[in-house]
Amino acid sequence: MATKIKIVTTGDFLEITPEGVIDMATSRQLLVDIAKADRHPVDYDLLIDFRDTQWRMSTFDLYQLASELFAHGDTFRRKVALLVHEGASFDAAAFLETCSHNRGFSVDAFTNFETAMRWFLIPEDV
Repeated sequence: MATKIKIVTTGDFLEITPEGVIDMATSRQLLVDIAKADRHPVDYDLLIDFRDTQWRMSTFDLYQLASELFAHGDTFRRKVALLVHEGASFDAAAFLETCSHNRGFSVDAFTNFETAMRWFLIPEDV
């Protein structure tokens, strides 16, 4: 089965102020704009690559970004992979994973790109 995957890096949507602080309001809107770039009906999954960010995102920051995606969940197939570094970033992403499942989204956190790609290929009913 063919699978379409849109890959977004944090450099595509994280807005950083001159003081080095993440502008979450602008970043949330940029992420939604990117996710909605294709017209309906969309048939792709979303991989968000957080590995290139220099800024540590808190669990709350990740949750805010994901909440914005959830509000526009019909813009993609509801399968989202979060690619992060091991450690604190992975712990925050794992928390987000749990919150997402409670909202009916299939969100999983990964530290390996190839593993994330294989996850997209697993049928959802498995």
